[in-house]
Amino acid sequence: MTTTREITSEVQEKVLDSVKVGQRAIIDSVRSWATTSETFFSKLPELSSTATAVKPADLFETSFAFTERLLASQRDFATQLFEAALPVTRAATAAAGASAQAAKPKV
Repeated sequence: MTTTREITSEVQEKVLDSVKVGQRAIIDSVRSWATTSETFFSKLPELSSTATAVKPADLFETSFAFTERLLASQRDFATQLFEAALPVTRAATAAAGASAQAAKPKV
C-alpha cells in the first residue's frame, strides 16, 4: 500500500521536474533573445556628439510612447504566460477534488 508520504514525495518530484523543464526553456529563450538583441544593437549607428539636439518635449513624448509599448508588451506576455499555465492549475484542482472525494468516509 502506498503511503501519503510516498504519494506526496512523488508529486513533489514531478512538480520539480516540470519546473526545471520550464526554467530551462526560459533560459534558452532568454539566451536566444540576448544573442538576437546583441546582433541588432551592434548594427545601430553610433550616436555622436554631432547629432542634432533633441527638444525635451520630444524626448518626453518618445519616452512615454516607448514605455506604453513596453507595458503593452509585458501585459501581453503575462497574459500568455497565465494562459500557458492554466492546464496545470486545472489538473491540480481536479486532482485535489478527486483526492477530497476519495478521502470522504463512506457511509
